[in-house]
Amino acid sequence: LLGLAFLFVEIAFIQKLVLFLGHPLFAVVVVLSGFLVFAGLGSGAAPRLAGAVRTPVRLAVAAISGLCVVYVLATPVLAGLVGLATPLKVALALGLIAPLAFAMGMPFPLGLARVPGVLVPWAWGLNGFASVLSAALATLLAIEFGFSALVLAGAALYAGAGLLCPRAVDADQGGAASPA
Repeated sequence: LLGLAFLFVEIAFIQKLVLFLGHPLFAVVVVLSGFLVFAGLGSGAAPRLAGAVRTPVRLAVAAISGLCVVYVLATPVLAGLVGLATPLKVALALGLIAPLAFAMGMPFPLGLARVPGVLVPWAWGLNGFASVLSAALATLLAIEFGFSALVLAGAALYAGAGLLCPRAVDADQGGAASPA
């Protein structure tokens, strides 16, 4: 679910920011670099979150899902800001991406930390497979239902991951995964 969801949101943001930033190349560069940098920072902060709260995966996916819904509802606001200078639009786009991408970087490492060592390669493989599949699937879904629906689908996938993880990941802070 996480591999699908991450790229659904990322691909939708690329498209949503093309008109705002004024050029497809700007959108790709800003969104990809923004998501990778801030998701990496979120991944690095994930162990601190795991030590601070009882249900870190649930908290992360709740933040992701909530931010996705807020961003879909707030998309029309960007239309009023199209006239800003490009550097300001890039800074604004990165400012919008940062909290979402930071939260999106947390679920995978939080879950991976609880996977038995023998299953870690499988977790990486399944995530990679889902990531490759999501690029084509995101395009099909966006064409059929639109980019806002794609963001909401990503939010739903993250929420589903959160619902699947609590007993297996969040409930056991001791390290070993408990049966779901």
